[in-house]
Amino acid sequence: MDWSKAKTILIVAFIITNVLLIYILIGEKTIDEPTLNEDFIEDVVKLLEHKNISINTHIPTEIPCLYTMNVSYEKMKLEKLNEMFFKGKGDLIENKDAFGQIIKDNESLVITNNKLIIYENKEEKKIFGNLDKEKAIQIAEDFLKEKNFDTSDMEMTFIKEEKGTFYIEYSKMYNDVFVERAFTNFQIDKRGVKRFERLWFIVEDLGETEIYISTAPKALLALLDIEEIYGKTITNISLCYYFDPQKHDYLEEPEETIQGKAIPAWRIQFQDGYKVFIDDY
Repeated sequence: MDWSKAKTILIVAFIITNVLLIYILIGEKTIDEPTLNEDFIEDVVKLLEHKNISINTHIPTEIPCLYTMNVSYEKMKLEKLNEMFFKGKGDLIENKDAFGQIIKDNESLVITNNKLIIYENKEEKKIFGNLDKEKAIQIAEDFLKEKNFDTSDMEMTFIKEEKGTFYIEYSKMYNDVFVERAFTNFQIDKRGVKRFERLWFIVEDLGETEIYISTAPKALLALLDIEEIYGKTITNISLCYYFDPQKHDYLEEPEETIQGKAIPAWRIQFQDGYKVFIDDY
């Protein structure tokens, strides 16, 4: 036996074994983030309770990060909306760059800045006898299908009934992550769709660098200074992409913004549908 060669093989094997052990140990090691400790989370919950803010959902405990996202607003021409909503038979009352209006019988549609759509139905005739939650959702989904809206990037995130009217909100999704602040909202009663509002995003691309933000427990502390949410119950805490022209470098003419950069943020939704976004780095 060549002992010199054998020793060389054993040394190489020993080095490889040590490298593998180091890799495993590093891979299993977790980051010691104090704001994710159970004691810290319990303290946050107690502080919120002092402001009468309760939590009825899971508090995420991961180290949060997302890429930046470039988004643009979904833009619609008045002529296309006339085809979608009225089969081209509506009367175009105004058709300017920043404002358009269509009227057909007791229905009307307004679009501002080619992006915010508001449809209203003032017909008094009641079509649906017994209207419940499931039926209201079905009416909304049928409406979206009939008007040829793509629903693959939509998720219903809120519904409530008040005095015979159902209020339904759909949010924009991208790979199971919310993209805010885009919305598709309905008001539905026994006449069907009473009111429809839509302001939607198109995802252009993602940035190349991950951005880390504060953990969810730490971000929740920002709620202590927001008086309008005192007494509310948190029902969802999610990481999201967040774009708000009024906040992110578009202060001169935010209503005319057509595109921009969405950043990682925490999306905190309450039982009454109210939402707060915290993009603390």
